[in-house]
Amino acid sequence: MSRLDFSDLIAPHAPADFFDHYWQKAALLIKGDQADRFESLLPVNGIQGVLSMADQLPAEAVEIVGQTRVIETGEKSPDSVSQFFMSGSTIRVKGIEKYSDPLRELCRSVEPELGFSARANLYCTPPNSRGFSLHFDTHEVLVLQLLGKKRWQVFEPITRFPLEYAPPLPFEHDLDEVKRSRGGRKAGQDDIKASELGPLALEASLEAGDCLYLPRGFVHQAEALEEPSVHISLGIHVITWLDLLSVVMGQVAYVDERLRQGLPPGSLADPQNLKQFEKDFSECVEAFTRLANPEKAFNEIRQSLIRHRKVASVHADLESINRETKLEPEGRLQVYLSADGTLAGLTLGQDVFWMPISFASAFRFIAERKSFAVHELPGQFTDTSRLNLVRRLVKDGFLRIVD
Repeated sequence: MSRLDFSDLIAPHAPADFFDHYWQKAALLIKGDQADRFESLLPVNGIQGVLSMADQLPAEAVEIVGQTRVIETGEKSPDSVSQFFMSGSTIRVKGIEKYSDPLRELCRSVEPELGFSARANLYCTPPNSRGFSLHFDTHEVLVLQLLGKKRWQVFEPITRFPLEYAPPLPFEHDLDEVKRSRGGRKAGQDDIKASELGPLALEASLEAGDCLYLPRGFVHQAEALEEPSVHISLGIHVITWLDLLSVVMGQVAYVDERLRQGLPPGSLADPQNLKQFEKDFSECVEAFTRLANPEKAFNEIRQSLIRHRKVASVHADLESINRETKLEPEGRLQVYLSADGTLAGLTLGQDVFWMPISFASAFRFIAERKSFAVHELPGQFTDTSRLNLVRRLVKDGFLRIVD
């Protein structure tokens, strides 16, 4: 099956129609014409394949979800995830795109198309059970149903466009409390009473191959039916006008030093200073309005997203390297020995990568070959040592993975 992109997920709706009528406005159920259209995103067989995969992932990536709280699994025995699942718990794998090449490619294709970062979680729910009670998300969500059926109830938002992030002050470390103190929902996004619910926006059963779009802020809950349910939640983390203004403010502050000055000592404690405080504040607002450069801010955000994608791509590539991976030099490599004979250096242009002299034979091997597999590296290395070495050389730009 060919690679999926954003247009495939929302088909038959055209992107222009989707953004005009649904994006951040309304929930949308998209029925799939093929039950297996999302199977390529997670190349495992059935529910047992999903649970076996989760068992082999790092402990910090896997959560056991209860009705009212999330329990960290910690160190897992080989059957622990299956045991939790059989006892009625939903399994959540955070950042599942890190462990699936097709999902990683999907996130990479979504990000440049929308201009926002995308991440994915996997949810595996036992029959006739529910992982989470009523809640809303602070990012846009596309639910991709892989296996089984799940009944969804979606309600109009209590808070429209809830913030995922509000800029904290240096001493503010609880980001959820920051959102509440700035005027956000006091009870949080997962403490919603039935009496608070708005009108029902959508009620439907998702089957394999179906997609559900949930704008951020729309309250929802879902329950698996007579068979296990597996779905992927593709989270799209939008950049808000608040984010843009924060970037503009930072740029202006480096142009006009008044915005970098501290508030007058005691100004927050003494109401008598309020008049002068308001005058100074007005001058800062005037400077911001006069010096603000939206185009410069757009460019900075765009470049930041590009850097994020490059870092994520390199990290994903590093994680994918194994003993059979083929690598090739990024350019003409040379090997040098230090004057005292204790170090070996691998050079590319002006860059030098130094290691103990015991690495000299491996460096010569790398420099002399057009390509090689990790396990072919000579020397008294373990497989782990070889992997650590080549991952570092890929990260530092001396080697690249052969496509």
